[in-house]
Amino acid sequence: MKKNPFHPRSMRAQVGATLLIAMIFLVLLTLIVISAIKATNVNTKVVGNMQIQKESEAAAQQAIEAVISTDFTQLTAPPIVPPIDINDSGQAASTYTVTVPKPTCTSVKPIKITELDPANTADQYCYASGAAQNTGIVGAGTGGNSLCSNSNWDISATATAPSVATTSTTTHQGVAVRVVVGANC
Repeated sequence: MKKNPFHPRSMRAQVGATLLIAMIFLVLLTLIVISAIKATNVNTKVVGNMQIQKESEAAAQQAIEAVISTDFTQLTAPPIVPPIDINDSGQAASTYTVTVPKPTCTSVKPIKITELDPANTADQYCYASGAAQNTGIVGAGTGGNSLCSNSNWDISATATAPSVATTSTTTHQGVAVRVVVGANC
């Protein structure tokens, strides 16, 4: 009598192999899911950090603009800046603390006559007679300095995010203020 190749005894041996292969695939699928979750968590943290960074930059810029809108050249002490609520929610979780040191004058540079616009009323007092001069001589008096100078100022602000004591962003902005010739920093 011939042996049947599909004997129940050989089927039992295959049942163990099928179980083993199913377990291997289950472990591989679990590893893939775990790595996908970890990648998602990392991406979420990166996006959250970028959001805090951009909000800190915006709070620092808002504080700089508040200082620029005042007569900051006459300050004798650092300006006092109130906490900045970046999204106007009124909640402490969106309120940034900003410190602004006293603005510093970096240089004074004379304004050339060629840089002025005779039609602009703000530029007219920088000419010697209060109006653009036409001497009739080609090239005469057009390359010299005017009666005005620009004082260049550096204004910086450091914003600290709420509930994250280690996160702070410093922003610098340069500002030119028109002054009379001979003015010092």
